[in-house]
Amino acid sequence: MSKADLTDTPETYVREHQETLTEIIKHGDDDFVRALCLAALVKYGSDPDVEKLQEEIARLDELQEKVR
Repeated sequence: MSKADLTDTPETYVREHQETLTEIIKHGDDDFVRALCLAALVKYGSDPDVEKLQEEIARLDELQEKVR
């Protein structure tokens, strides 16, 4: 890890790892880790990212209801 990596802002980290964080939320099996990823995206992501996430969460909720 370089010194630059240690000084990156949370916004930079979230922007650079948005796809990974989203994949963890969608497919992760640890609720705590999923919640941390969601919190990072909501707090440090851009507004369009939050809207996209809300749509994904709604879609997942619909899928879970169909499975039950």
